[in-house]
Amino acid sequence: MRSNHREIAKCGRPLCIDRDTETDLVARRNILTGLWAAKLLGLPAENHAAYAWSVHFADFEQPGDEDILSRLAMDMQRGGVRVSYRRLRRELKENELRAFFQIALVGGRTPRRARPWRTEDY
Repeated sequence: MRSNHREIAKCGRPLCIDRDTETDLVARRNILTGLWAAKLLGLPAENHAAYAWSVHFADFEQPGDEDILSRLAMDMQRGGVRVSYRRLRRELKENELRAFFQIALVGGRTPRRARPWRTEDY
């Protein structure tokens, strides 16, 4: 078993697999849902990643999923896209499952070329 010093140094604490994997899962789910919503809203392709990240950061307002769902519902209404709250919830759940399989297939990290967003220090 090899030691992963880079992970410890990056966050300043020992790596906690359960907590870090859960955080990665929620972040990936939010980003995937944001990318889906950006496409549905008809945003230009160069703005998809920025919108997806803004959706992800909206999830920090309250515990649970209601903050991200209300953000998506509000954006859809402003954009003139008719989407039910039930469909938004279903899409969030499907993207959670998709994120779980993506993390499971590559051991918790997505190869750089396969990321749907870009960041240098993720």
